[in-house]
Amino acid sequence: MAETVLVTGATGMVGRDVAKQLSRKGPAVRAGVRDQMKARKQFGDEIDLVAFDFQDVASFGRALDGVEKVFLLPPLMPNQVELTNAFVNAAKRVGVRHVVKLSAIGADAAPPYTFGKWHAANEQHIRQSGLGFTFLRPNSFMQNFITYFPPGDGAIYLPWGNGTASFVDTRDVASVAADVLTNDGHEGKTYTLTGPTALGIADVARILAGAAGRDINYVDVPEAAARNGMLQAGIPKWQVDGIMELHAINKENRWSDVTSDVEKVTGKPATDFAQFARDHVEKFRLG
Repeated sequence: MAETVLVTGATGMVGRDVAKQLSRKGPAVRAGVRDQMKARKQFGDEIDLVAFDFQDVASFGRALDGVEKVFLLPPLMPNQVELTNAFVNAAKRVGVRHVVKLSAIGADAAPPYTFGKWHAANEQHIRQSGLGFTFLRPNSFMQNFITYFPPGDGAIYLPWGNGTASFVDTRDVASVAADVLTNDGHEGKTYTLTGPTALGIADVARILAGAAGRDINYVDVPEAAARNGMLQAGIPKWQVDGIMELHAINKENRWSDVTSDVEKVTGKPATDFAQFARDHVEKFRLG
């Protein structure tokens, strides 16, 4: 009988691809979702859906029933640490053997940013739980230029100065997660997932412009303007504060290192930004 893997955050970019890739590899996949009707449109009938919400402890039992492994994508909330740790405790009680946690780059013993501190606290709790674990620490996603920083009017507005980052494709992150969940030898390991090259935002704009066949430029906005713009858009202050910490770190080139961990796990090179741009070119042709 195939082992059962629970995927949390299953309707997001990473979780959705993890669930779909796992379904092709053999395990019985269970996607934990808040809205099963909407999720069914994404997954069809191939993947089992279960009602799940990190804020509803009562949903943990049914979601975890009979589960051997979990892809754990923590919720981005001010009480992330408490909610995620409570879920880990529930997983331990029902006999889950292996948790593959999506963490964040720099989530080590003393991360220099709030979101990283939350992930570090969750990682420490998992270590202390006695559960088998693997931590995936991705750099900033290439897909952020579709979802959060799209060049809709021909410009990317970010307060990064000349900072660079080794952006990673979420599809590679999902591939690593699916391989870790279906192969031995990954327990107790931490993988830092990056793309093959560190790029500045001007580089990103140039690559996207070349793929889309239109002008796309980088506008280095003042930090105060970036903060005010997010607040005016209705983003909660706690989230704005955390995002601005990330922007400041990237402005300092602190996450420009490149690793080979994607290829180490999957056997395939990490996707480069030009390939990402070609694969999603219709998103960037919108003017």
